[in-house]
Amino acid sequence: NMKKTKKFSQLIIVLFLLLPFVKVSPAQESYVGIQDGDEYLWWLSIYRQDWWRYFRDDLEGTLGNLWPLGSSNMTTVYWDWVIWSQSTPPQSRWPFNIISIGTEETGTFFSPFDNTTITSTPVNATAGWILSTYSGVNSIYNGIWYIVNDTSSFLRQTLNLTLSFSPYSIMSVPFAPINIDWSSFVSEFLGVMNSKGGLYNNISATALSNGYTLIVPARGFENNSGAIEINVEYNHKGQLRDYEFSYGEKLLVKYWSYVLPPPPISEGEVLTIVYGGIAFVTIVLIILGVKKIHKRPVYVGA
Repeated sequence: NMKKTKKFSQLIIVLFLLLPFVKVSPAQESYVGIQDGDEYLWWLSIYRQDWWRYFRDDLEGTLGNLWPLGSSNMTTVYWDWVIWSQSTPPQSRWPFNIISIGTEETGTFFSPFDNTTITSTPVNATAGWILSTYSGVNSIYNGIWYIVNDTSSFLRQTLNLTLSFSPYSIMSVPFAPINIDWSSFVSEFLGVMNSKGGLYNNISATALSNGYTLIVPARGFENNSGAIEINVEYNHKGQLRDYEFSYGEKLLVKYWSYVLPPPPISEGEVLTIVYGGIAFVTIVLIILGVKKIHKRPVYVGA
């Protein structure tokens, strides 16, 4: 019995030594579909040959005045990439690598644009762009992005879809909450537009299964001779999957996600799997050993 007790104690010690190697993912909020360490990649294409009508109608002035779009408007996108637009689209790649997902917080991080208190989860990541034809030309930086916790908050985060009028501005909200109700989202948006009145009433919106479409009919903004159509879609993880801006039925800009292949398993992950397996087998052996000890008959001498 002493030998069995000693072996049992040794197994317990081994188990505790292995526990630090077992990888446990931290809990995160249910509306957050992405994970620590996720890597994303978007591509940006501009179609230079179809921008002539946009400039002829001075649509740049109209969209540039959409508050608070400002310097992130479509015209800025054009001039940033016009020298590369002779090349076959896409002209640039936009990597986004998650460093860590923080804990939920509540505040007014949209101030001064919106003083509404919103609950959200911060995402620490590196982002930027890389020239498609030459990776040596790039700009990568570190920043904080936020995933809000519900449908109404996401509408406020997009500043009532003002940010949808340019790929540069939509980049500031690359992730939507996975619990979003797109029908309610669009209904709330249209309610806001109706309350503003004027030309805002000319913006129509349609809910998709995973996003929305915005349409401003010809002359809806007075000087647009063609209709403006914006299509925005997300995937099951809440990642922005596709953004398209068309004018007069011509696609001007497309910004869409590229599905990266799964990363190779690192040496550390291999060790985690191995040690995790050993720990599991150890637990099973301990349980079986304990059951065997209890089942063994005890003989009492005469």
